[in-house]
Amino acid sequence: MDLQTVLNAMTHAGNKIFELFSFKILMAAVLTLFLHKHFILFMGFILLVFVDCITKWVAISYEFLKEKGVENPSIFACIKGTKTARKAGRINSSTMKERGLGKIAIYVICAFVAGVGDLMMHILNTPTWMVSLVIGYMVVTEVLSVIENLSDAGVDVLDKLIGKLKGRL
Repeated sequence: MDLQTVLNAMTHAGNKIFELFSFKILMAAVLTLFLHKHFILFMGFILLVFVDCITKWVAISYEFLKEKGVENPSIFACIKGTKTARKAGRINSSTMKERGLGKIAIYVICAFVAGVGDLMMHILNTPTWMVSLVIGYMVVTEVLSVIENLSDAGVDVLDKLIGKLKGRL
């Protein structure tokens, strides 16, 4: 193999690296964003708030079905009944949306303030604990809300779990 062949191969390889360079940079930035722990925590809170909202709708549907004379509606009947409860005006998605977005904003503010507190503790060479406490508390309260909603929807086996979670708060 002569020097010209090596240089041609290196030039070709360099050109291939720079092909779609902006796409590759964009994908690297997107992957970095999606795999960053703060993004994952944020998406986790969005998921928890979403599940809380859905289980609240199921609980409202349960009460609506009972008022309509359905005795002990199953969880599946309650899920299907959310559409009927919404048509009857019992479920207002705009109110739920505002409450959900408000929760997410509050969670972000609390986590940010706790992060500032931990940064200050780090500067003082003291143990950092605020972010773990605040995020842990917010996760537990959101999980408790989901479990309470399911309990309100007629899932009676969760009552002991509610007591245990409340005991930990």
